[in-house]
Amino acid sequence: MENNAVFILNEYRMLQSLQKRDYAAAVSYSQSAAEAAREQGDAWGFCRMAFQTGRLQHDLGLTQDAVATCRELLRSDAVKEHPEFDTRTRALLARIFNDHGQMHEALAVAWEAVNLPQTELSVEGQRGVQQTLVSALAEDGDFEQAWAEALILEEMHHGETRPHTLGVTYWVVANVAFMSSRLGEGSKYQSLAAENLTKLDDVNLWAQFNKAMGHMRLVAGLTGPETLECVERAEVAFEVAGGNDIDLYEVTITRAWWELESGNAAEAERLLRPLAEELAGPYPFLQARVLLLLSRALSSLEHQEEALKDAQQSERIFNKLGADVYASECREIIDSIRIGVS
Repeated sequence: MENNAVFILNEYRMLQSLQKRDYAAAVSYSQSAAEAAREQGDAWGFCRMAFQTGRLQHDLGLTQDAVATCRELLRSDAVKEHPEFDTRTRALLARIFNDHGQMHEALAVAWEAVNLPQTELSVEGQRGVQQTLVSALAEDGDFEQAWAEALILEEMHHGETRPHTLGVTYWVVANVAFMSSRLGEGSKYQSLAAENLTKLDDVNLWAQFNKAMGHMRLVAGLTGPETLECVERAEVAFEVAGGNDIDLYEVTITRAWWELESGNAAEAERLLRPLAEELAGPYPFLQARVLLLLSRALSSLEHQEEALKDAQQSERIFNKLGADVYASECREIIDSIRIGVS
């Protein structure tokens, strides 16, 4: 069979697998399509399928595979012909690092994207680079610089009318606002994002948005009914859209966090305890997040010995993953528990 036919067939099978939510098969078919494109010298096809492979691997929690795929694509000759994929791949790589607490690595990749020749990029590509930088700065804790860059990102979208583009932009700005304790701006941009995203027939995107807003509002210390509404909307939307495992785990973690912050430590423990075992192995970063929250819940319930054990395990996992910010938070909780029992 000619390579072009192999490429088309595997891309078709990848799309079919996505419709069936068989993400492991989708990864396999996208890898085969990328290889067929490489063999026939189809730079565009290779970039497209290699990028899709990395994105699917990230969605499945195959972090090391996703990073390796992104690195391979960035080293390829094909990406030099299509600089848009260079920036998109660096954005994906930064998101992977962010999602696993490796803030410094994420910021380094974001700056790499910023320093690429911008003249070769479309307006959309330039916006994507700016969005990556904003998110990386915020996750790295440089909130004032992140806010300044977020306002530049918003300025880049003046005159834009597409609801998807505007919705995602306002979503990013809302994230930074909440993370930097600009609560009024956070609520404002959350409303603008929701206004645009509700115009789309995309239940999964709506679920992702509400999951993120629930998390960010908790980061900002907002535990009221509006935050619970975000979590509940995400839960319902994922039931309809059928989110992947990571999505569903993250919603449960956010729900447990809300319960804990609302004074329902026992309910938080009930939600978190089975996850601590279930996530061990395939999703170490999520497991560490669960153990961190579980230690706080157990401490509130006066189970200090168990709380200390979970916090220490969480710190070990974060340290191993290079998630320094989260490891530091664990140490604060460990010190607090030790002071409480001394």
